Amino acid sequence: MKTRLLVSLILVFALILSAGIGSAQQPEIEASLKAIPEAYKGKCPAAIKFEGQITVKNLKRPPLKVQYKFIRSDGAYSPIETIFFEKDGSKNVSTTWTLGGKTLSDYEGWEAIKIVYPQDKESKKAHFKIKCVEPGPHPETSVKEDCVSFNPTTAEVKKIGNSWKIVDGSQWLFDFGSKKSEAEKALRIIKHYKMNQSCFVGRPNPSFSYLLISGLPPAGPYRYGPFETDDCVFINLETLELKNIGNSWKIVTGSQLLFDFGNKESEARQALAIIKKYSFNNSCFVGRPAPSFKYLRK
Repeated sequence: MKTRLLVSLILVFALILSAGIGSAQQPEIEASLKAIPEAYKGKCPAAIKFEGQITVKNLKRPPLKVQYKFIRSDGAYSPIETIFFEKDGSKNVSTTWTLGGKTLSDYEGWEAIKIVYPQDKESKKAHFKIKCVEPGPHPETSVKEDCVSFNPTTAEVKKIGNSWKIVDGSQWLFDFGSKKSEAEKALRIIKHYKMNQSCFVGRPNPSFSYLLISGLPPAGPYRYGPFETDDCVFINLETLELKNIGNSWKIVTGSQLLFDFGNKESEARQALAIIKKYSFNNSCFVGRPAPSFKYLRK
């Protein structure tokens, strides 16, 4: 009986000793992470970079395989990644989270490193916050306007030489060449909205033009009789932007090209500022596919 008890005690002490030795042989693994920047304010989407380290100490039996993943406040996580340690030390790890936009203008969140092998450990959370702000006008582009006034009541269509024109007294406003019917429709549109200012960007050879009503934009659809309506393309102001495509400055919305300015970047920026100022969300035409008259409206 005493012999059995002694053997049991020896086995218990052996297990305790082996467990102690085993735990002593386990390396220490730690992880840390920081967000760069921790607070972002500006144009979105924002790219928040996370830089961290995984550190191993007391490594007795290299190489040590460490597997980890990045976890986020929105519940998402990255694929598991693997790194190897041949000795004590730290290794850098990083990831980027791109977020923010029109449907997410403010956000506070975090990311962390989660060690999944050979231990289950997690770094402190790297907190961050973003605030999406639309950029102000380009420094070159305050909204300066160049407009010529006329009287829509006395404006009329006249043939001068071999060209049909809209004129106001002796003032020539728009030239339609041989397209009399298009000149007449354009005049009906002008009178419908009571447009009294013809405006330009980049005279004497303007790259962009528009019409106003005493400093205000034309608004609402045009209709004349049972059949004559306006011919317009919708402009999504939320996605409107200026891009250099093939060495040419263009105002686009998504994949849709709206206005082309060639190498005239400053005129393109001026036109973009004007479109946004008046919330022009329709680009309209008379006589497509080669329009003789164009205007913008809300």
